[in-house]
Amino acid sequence: MSAHRVQTSKRLMPKTSFHRAERRTDVSLPEEMARIRDLAEAWIIRNIGKRGLFTYSINPYTGEKSEKNNELRQLMSSRTLAEMSVGNLSLRPVHRRNLSFIMNTWYREEGGIGYIEYDGKSKLGANAMLLRTFAASPHFGQFQSKASAAAEGILALQNADGSFRPWLKEPNYSFDAKYLLTFYSGEALVALLEYYFRTGLTRYFDEAARSAEFYLDEYVRNIADNYYPAYVPWHTIAYRHLYELTKADKFAEAVFTLNDKLLELQDRSYRIGRFFNPATPQYGLPHASSDGVYTEGLAYAFEMAQRTGDEVRAGRYLDAIMLSLKNIASLQYREKLDESSLPFYAYRGAIRTNAEKNRWARIDNAQHTIDAIQALENFLGSKQTSTFELGL
Repeated sequence: MSAHRVQTSKRLMPKTSFHRAERRTDVSLPEEMARIRDLAEAWIIRNIGKRGLFTYSINPYTGEKSEKNNELRQLMSSRTLAEMSVGNLSLRPVHRRNLSFIMNTWYREEGGIGYIEYDGKSKLGANAMLLRTFAASPHFGQFQSKASAAAEGILALQNADGSFRPWLKEPNYSFDAKYLLTFYSGEALVALLEYYFRTGLTRYFDEAARSAEFYLDEYVRNIADNYYPAYVPWHTIAYRHLYELTKADKFAEAVFTLNDKLLELQDRSYRIGRFFNPATPQYGLPHASSDGVYTEGLAYAFEMAQRTGDEVRAGRYLDAIMLSLKNIASLQYREKLDESSLPFYAYRGAIRTNAEKNRWARIDNAQHTIDAIQALENFLGSKQTSTFELGL
């Protein structure tokens, strides 16, 4: 049988019911880490407009608000808001307003396929984030048919060998599909698995497992030829879920291979904790959004190491996480700026892009940080919970 064609009945079957992590440590989430999250949560909530759309980016020093936007990053924040609203009833009207904007403005459905269309294009990654938002929502029951259509939209971009295509509706300009898929492929895997966790529909487990086989070859077994750090966190989360469901060692090994490699990128000498190495500029400039999502992936890698009894790796990953979060904390706007024309609440808790010249605070800088700290808290088993209120 081809390695790219998994017959689930013979190769991979889910061995557990669909629920989250079964192993936790006795370590609690440090108060400072919870504070980073609480301030970031309060900021993104305060920056949802009347229509339900997040403020994409602001510069507290100049008072500017960016005219740019990105639907994928908006939808990542929508998923975070959906998850926050599960345990915070006061956020549910905000979540519903945000979902209403998405469904009324960007959502399309044709022939049973649901997707996001923005500026005439439809990205696999944006459609994955739509499905993740549905799966995380406390109102999932009201959107089941739309979620099913969104899941089918993702599968419409799956090739016979398990790989994905990046666009449902392609742009009218040239693009690098291989580069885009370093982001979108893992996002699609995570979305399918989260939809499976929510519904128990084994078809989506089967298809995620089939795609995982392709990307294990592409990104893990052939890491020397194809490595790009952007795919590490999303594939880490997907392989962690697949390990939980199957207990197949190859998924644990993949998580360790990817995250051991990622740690080569972390700065340990200059801006300690950020994910930037001047020796590899091809992997991008310093960016808080990258720091956040890499940290989230490391939280899942930490949990995997704990789950499999690899205490050495668990310690290494947790150390990297703490260094990263200390760096992110240094980028968070916590004090009023005398030179800012904006009211303090407009930027309090926002996270600037880097410590060098980029003072802009983008929505995904905060969103990825929230998700990273929430994942870490889940895996540490901490009783430290979110304390923010809308009026902060």
